[in-house]
Formats: sequence, C-alpha cells, structure tokens
Amino acid sequence: MATVKLTNVKKVYDNKVVAVHDFNLDIKDKEFIVFVGPSGCGKSTTLRMIAGLEEISGGTVEIDGEVVNDLQPKDRNIAMVFQNYALYPNLTVFENMAFPLRLKKNPKMSNDEIYERVTKAAEILGITEYLTRKPRALSGGQRQRVAIGRAMVRDSKVFLMDEPLSNLDAKLRNQMRAEIILLRQKIDTTFIYVTHDQTEAMTLGDRIVIMKDGYIQQVDTPQMVFDMPANLFVAGFIGAPQMNFFDAELKKKDGKYYVEVENGRFEVRGEKAKMLAEKNVGSQKITLGVRPEHMSITHEKREDSLRSRLEVNEMMGSELHLHMVTENGKKIIVRVPTLTMDDETKKHLSYGSELFVTFESKAMHFFDPETTNNLLI
Repeated sequence: MATVKLTNVKKVYDNKVVAVHDFNLDIKDKEFIVFVGPSGCGKSTTLRMIAGLEEISGGTVEIDGEVVNDLQPKDRNIAMVFQNYALYPNLTVFENMAFPLRLKKNPKMSNDEIYERVTKAAEILGITEYLTRKPRALSGGQRQRVAIGRAMVRDSKVFLMDEPLSNLDAKLRNQMRAEIILLRQKIDTTFIYVTHDQTEAMTLGDRIVIMKDGYIQQVDTPQMVFDMPANLFVAGFIGAPQMNFFDAELKKKDGKYYVEVENGRFEVRGEKAKMLAEKNVGSQKITLGVRPEHMSITHEKREDSLRSRLEVNEMMGSELHLHMVTENGKKIIVRVPTLTMDDETKKHLSYGSELFVTFESKAMHFFDPETTNNLLI
C-alpha cells in the first residue's frame, strides 16, 4: 500500500482566488483519513490535487515517497469514487467494473484474471447477482457499490472517495456507511474520504481533517476532536445539535477556578481544573462551550444553574431536544434522554415552563473570545 504526504500544498484560481492555503498532512500506510468541512472549504479541491485532476499551484504531493505533482492521474496508481457514480449506462455491471482493467496496457490483463478480480470484488460488495444488469436497473445504493467495485479491482495504492454517499437517502446512507467500514477491513488500503457530513467523518475516520476557508482547523482522532476541539469553529461544527456557547468569565481564586455565566456560578473541578492550572490560565473573559448532551435540567434554583424558559420541545424518539432561552436571552439546546425521565420532569416540559439548566465541570470547554482558540490546547 502507500503513504501520502502533502507539503505546503496550495491552490490558486485565476491568480487571485486561493482555495487551499499551505496544506500540510502526513497520511500513514493503510490509514483512513476523512476531510470534512462546509461547502467551499477546499476539501474536494485538495482531494482532486492528490488525484491529479487539479493542477497544484504550490507545494508537493508524495505518494509512497514519490512526488507526483507532474504525473497524470492514470500514472499515480490511485482509484477514485465520485459522488455521481459515473457508470457507463450501456455496459453491464460486470463490464463497468472490468473497464479499467481492459485499459491496462503494460502488462495487458487476461480475461481470466479480469473475471477473477471482478467477481471477487462483487462478492465482497454483495453485488454478484447484479453483474449482468445495466445501471438503470439498479438502486442508488447498488450503483454506488458498483462504482466502489470498479475502483477496488484496480488494486491501487490509494483509494480516494469524494462524497460518495451524498446522493443517497438517509436510511441508505447509514447502511452504506456501515458497509464502507466493513469494506475497509477487507481491502485494507490507504483511504482518503471527503464529506460535508460530520457523522460520516466521526464514524469512518482514523483521523479527521477539519477545514474552513481553505485552512486546516484541526487534525486528530474523532474522539479527540469531539472532546478537545481546537477552536470555536471546530467546537460548533462537530456535534449535533451544535455546542452551546456563552459569554462568561473565568475566575481564579485561592487556587480554585470558577466560571461565572449569566446569574450562575460553576466551580471547575477535576481534570479540567488541573489542566487550567498546568496552563497557568488566569482570570479572564472567555467563551464557554457546553454540548447539549452534557446538560441536564432541574426544577430547583441552584448556584450552579441557569434559569431558562422552554420554547420548543422536539420529540426525537429516544431523546428530547429542548430549545430554551436563558434570562439574558441566550438561546440554547438541551438533549434529554426519554428513558431516564421521570413523570415529574415531563409535567414541566410545556411551552413557557421555567426550568434550570446545569452541567458538570468536565463538560465545559474554554475558548479565548478574540483568537477563538481553546485555552487548554
């Protein structure tokens, strides 16, 4: 298989529009890397530069130690799966998958070897029974499997996937996501996957690269990105519903840390307090972040709670999404599991009800309001 290394990679359109700025990344052999970010962040452009479909304006791309800037896509030993499948409508599934193998010149592949590769890939993907059909007779998920199979048979060093599931409905997308995880275990190659869906990024990637406006915001494992976002953008982008943010003040007194937010006062304890002390963080204004799933509601006023009014109660089945407004007019969302909710709590979940929101110190995230960076990184 192969490593991929991008060094100071840059893409400029028309000598003025910079789509990707100084992109640096080392991808290990057999690693599954996901590029994620909003539309226009440069993730697909970066993938296309790796594939050779976009000219590189600056920097170098190396595949397996070889600089490939000037190589044609066919000479880079990569396979790519596109968003729109790109199947030939007049060819059967077998011929669509065999097509890249029939183009091979040196050495030319025998019909027996082509048959063996195609049928093996079809068996892994569960599409053996569709080999004689044409694309128009297949569902969206089946067509995507064929597109993936066409890439698999090439036995390439690097597998590139550009938003392959975005054309599928939600149920099929979830199914295909699970199948890609299983597929990765079976073919065990280097994957670079592009998506705008943070759920795909979190479930598929060994590491995820979060991008915004052509810049890398953070590169880390999905769990670390969730637990320790590098800045406000990452914190707000990863997680659904997104993290709640408050204007707050961090106070240090007698060796202890407190967060004062609106009319509540929360002591910072445990690991978060230890990290603040190690970073020698002093008293200052901060942006406090707390994820909806890390908040809880109570009916009694406490020092470490925020008085809030319920505006919308969204029933999501296993949980409720409570849209609330604090005393200072801040809109927040709290996720509450329905399984653990008592009858007394349910009585207070009508429009306009007064509730108190609280959270533990391990749920707090501290950001600099000016730089937007995480104070603990």
